[in-house]
Amino acid sequence: MSDGAFPRPGHAPGMGRLTAAPHPLLFHLLYEPQFARDREEVLPRLLRIDAAHVLMLAERGILPRETAAGLLRVNRELAARVRAGEPAVEPPPVHRGLYMAYERHYVDRLGPEAGGAAHVARSRNDLNATVARMRLRDELLALLQAGGELAGVTLGLAGDHAGTAMSGFTHFQPAQPTTLGHYLAGVAAELLRALDLLAGAFASVNRSPLGAGAGLGTSFPIDRERTASLLGFDAVVANSLDAVASRDYAVQALAALSSLGITLTRLALDLQTWGSRAYGFLRWPDHLVSTSSMMPQKRNAFVLENIRGRAAAPAGALAAMLLGLKNTPFSNSVEAGAEAIAHLWPALTAGRTAVQLTELMLREVEVDSERMRRFLEGEETTMTALADHLVARHGLPFRTAHEAVGRFLQDASAGDLRSAAAVRAGLQEALREVAGREVLLDESEVALALDPLACIQTARYGGGPAPEPVRAQLVSLDEARQDLAARVAAWRQRLDRAETSLDEAVTALLGA
Repeated sequence: MSDGAFPRPGHAPGMGRLTAAPHPLLFHLLYEPQFARDREEVLPRLLRIDAAHVLMLAERGILPRETAAGLLRVNRELAARVRAGEPAVEPPPVHRGLYMAYERHYVDRLGPEAGGAAHVARSRNDLNATVARMRLRDELLALLQAGGELAGVTLGLAGDHAGTAMSGFTHFQPAQPTTLGHYLAGVAAELLRALDLLAGAFASVNRSPLGAGAGLGTSFPIDRERTASLLGFDAVVANSLDAVASRDYAVQALAALSSLGITLTRLALDLQTWGSRAYGFLRWPDHLVSTSSMMPQKRNAFVLENIRGRAAAPAGALAAMLLGLKNTPFSNSVEAGAEAIAHLWPALTAGRTAVQLTELMLREVEVDSERMRRFLEGEETTMTALADHLVARHGLPFRTAHEAVGRFLQDASAGDLRSAAAVRAGLQEALREVAGREVLLDESEVALALDPLACIQTARYGGGPAPEPVRAQLVSLDEARQDLAARVAAWRQRLDRAETSLDEAVTALLGA
């Protein structure tokens, strides 16, 4: 307008002081695609929030019971259509998102006075924050369920192979004898810690922001604890600004999931390495591998690559979310509440997929224990035990023993290492050079030090791979897994009870 005047306010319902529809490009890029996603993910939760809020307003005398009853009847009709998979809210040709179309539906059904009454003492700010927390807690429970199942399979496989000898590796080189069970017990311990972090995130998430309005509270005497209870929240977010501005609960959830994902990438790399033809320790059935379009001999455990790719997604999403939140005002904003948190949902899906795929690959893995044992025979993995024997049996300083064994290995052949007599002779010569004195070794004792299975049995200290302490670790880890499963079951039961209580309270009001 050439004179600089603002457009004259109109009277379009639901538009406040706006007189024009959104710009076509905004509609095409923002409102229209978001509507489809919101109808699937937001609407079912919005209906429950609406029911709890309207019920509370009626109980507090803020809304007439007749008005509340009309709103709740429409709410029930829409919820039934959602459960049946029917389109519950049809958008007008041009709109500003799901909520405006949703409220328009009530106005069309009940008239402007009753249809718009539900929005008293609330804002899309606290609505969106409540929807996000409800959605995230559902995702976390699904993740914790899948993670608990993965932990159970990992622990079961570890128990089956607590005595299955294999080489441990450091820097991708053979190190000392261990067992597959010992390796898996270590992975399971880290896995369960990450799941415990996720469970801690659930406790932070499950607090209700509803009633905070736009972030500055309301003058209506609402009962926030009542709506929190009806929606299954453990408590309310006490400060209204904290309720709509904070997204640290989402950061906490993504940080825990990132930790879990990194554990899965490391496990998947080891599994794929040991399943390669170079090692041949592990194998998967044909329905879990692929072949090459060009090389007919190939059996590629490609799923492990999918796991590494999907499991890394939460870490990328965490970085994107943190950057999205950086330097935003501590209040509600689209940048914080929509753009930054948008990275959360695909990351949760990717993380849960990685967990489920890992559980599948561990459940169906085939272990070649004989090949694992044979690998130990020629890879010098018992040399540390040989040095330890010199310390324990002959009183040598460890560094002297270490140097003597290293000197012996410089000239030893693979055949020498298979003969206790050859090792005894060669090591005595090395000891004369390093220690400067004669050390007489017993051949039978040297043979025992060279035996990988004997090395495993004696490595019972410091959390080592001896089967008995490993099985004790597995018992303790399984107790942690069961505790996690009990917490998840209790949270699910609480949410189910809250849903039942909400339905019963609505039915009672409608009946009255």
